[in-house]
Amino acid sequence: RNFVIESFDGPTPDGKYTLVAKDVLKLVDGDRAMAPAASTGFLVTGISSGASSATLSPSGVGNLEYATSGYLAFGGKEIIAFTRSSDTLTLTARGQLGGGVAQAHNAQDRVQVVLRYTSEDPADIIYDLMVNYAGVPAGFITLSDWQTETATFNGRLYSAVICEPTSVATLISELIQQAGLCIWWDDIAQKIRLQVLRGIVT
Repeated sequence: RNFVIESFDGPTPDGKYTLVAKDVLKLVDGDRAMAPAASTGFLVTGISSGASSATLSPSGVGNLEYATSGYLAFGGKEIIAFTRSSDTLTLTARGQLGGGVAQAHNAQDRVQVVLRYTSEDPADIIYDLMVNYAGVPAGFITLSDWQTETATFNGRLYSAVICEPTSVATLISELIQQAGLCIWWDDIAQKIRLQVLRGIVT
């Protein structure tokens, strides 16, 4: 069996040492994993509602934390499509994805990466959240088994726009409820299992 060490204590005067261990799904708990990861970049100077460019600070953060294109949330008020070169953003479309309208933003407003899923298999979304945002080792998931299960018994695609860092556990729980799924840790096979809830064949 395989477990993640949660905490430890000891040794006590009588020589006892205690380990508290959890299953691998503990890695997705809210106090450990957020999606998208919190971005640390902010605007060097304020921009108007009609601005088509902006600059990130601190210097070098663009290459460290931001993709070359995608969507960003400015100050938690507006979602903007962008392309990037170093710390310079080209704002290609303002007020996108239902995230506010084009408006002015102040210097020091935070620039947060937006996580977006468009018409994706729920198995792929949960895999991405677990592996890329919660740090679950990919070896504990057989993605092809998950995809076969959802394709056979669910057959739907899902979309989401996540503008602020949110607990991975919360995001997965919402998708499990909407898609009618069950996920559990198989401690003997050392795999995370996924099954679509469905009628029992008698």
